[in-house]
Amino acid sequence: MTSAILSALNILTRPVSEASGHDAQSSQQDVLLAALEANRTLLLERLQTDGSFEEVRRLQQEATAAAGWFCSDTQDATWSFVQECLLLLLALTRHLSAELQRFQQQTPPPSAARHRTPEMAPPLPPDVLSVAQQKTLAAALQFVVSLGLCPYLAPGVGVPLGRRSAFGSMVEKLVCGGAEPAGGRRLLTTTSVLLQLAELSSLATLVFTRHLGDVMAALCQLGYQPHREEQRPLTAEECRTCKESLRSLLGKVYQPIVVKELLVLQGGPKQAAPAGSSGGSGGSGSRAGLGSAPAWLRRLCGRLLSERLMQPNGVQGVVRAVLEGGTGGESDWRKCDAVARILVACPQQSTSADAYFSNVCPQ
Repeated sequence: MTSAILSALNILTRPVSEASGHDAQSSQQDVLLAALEANRTLLLERLQTDGSFEEVRRLQQEATAAAGWFCSDTQDATWSFVQECLLLLLALTRHLSAELQRFQQQTPPPSAARHRTPEMAPPLPPDVLSVAQQKTLAAALQFVVSLGLCPYLAPGVGVPLGRRSAFGSMVEKLVCGGAEPAGGRRLLTTTSVLLQLAELSSLATLVFTRHLGDVMAALCQLGYQPHREEQRPLTAEECRTCKESLRSLLGKVYQPIVVKELLVLQGGPKQAAPAGSSGGSGGSGSRAGLGSAPAWLRRLCGRLLSERLMQPNGVQGVVRAVLEGGTGGESDWRKCDAVARILVACPQQSTSADAYFSNVCPQ
């Protein structure tokens, strides 16, 4: 069943050159859009006519019934494509969760226990994916993030797609973020599904290895971006849930990676957080090309960076985030200076400078 679901995802995410023919007059955006529509149409046909996809269709229908966000009559081709990806990802998550639960409840028969030797490898859990399956899943996640998450981030929130690759630049021109609250609802949908996937450790690795910064950016925007009351895309309860999800995520991930992503979200050195925030003057050479983050995001990242710094081994996390991967050249001295500036800046939420330094200096 896992193979069947991933085969369906593979149909949906086939390369453009395989998906549709096109002439020299077609723009790259037209070719990509035609490929997305063709792949989605082919998938729906296969789900209805191919007997090997019968269980996949059942799981997808269950996911659709449980998804209050699914819209079958949307005219947005890219969002229709993203919805199909999200439904298949949810179907995969449901299937693997059920299989893993059965696997953990199983007790080996006495005959198997008698024949087991210390040298024998334990049986693999059902959520372990092959290299080819991981590649298919990674491609689906890339499409979901590029088409269903990044276009709905506000200007200055996260790294723009156009600065990442030529494909990202093309997607930016293809997908319109949409006005609030529709864009905010879509961002919430995509982010929520990615977090559901991440509840399985095997899938969490694939989600956060490449897309941690994007998920953090989405949660920051969903939970903390100020809105006029009439333009608010989320309810107060949904905002609170996003804030809790962000704090939970920051607590689970390796802290130097969290610090590094927060520094990226905070923006370039010229847009550093206000004085009094521990992230205020931090940054490395890699941040020089980052765009301007909005004031609310700079303040939020500064506060979150300060919390990372003041927790146990927080100084070590900041040092590793800034210095890891260095080559020993002149740029590394600039990084050392950046670390020093971060450490000497007393955060606003600290009760006093003495309390702050008494916490940080012993580290």
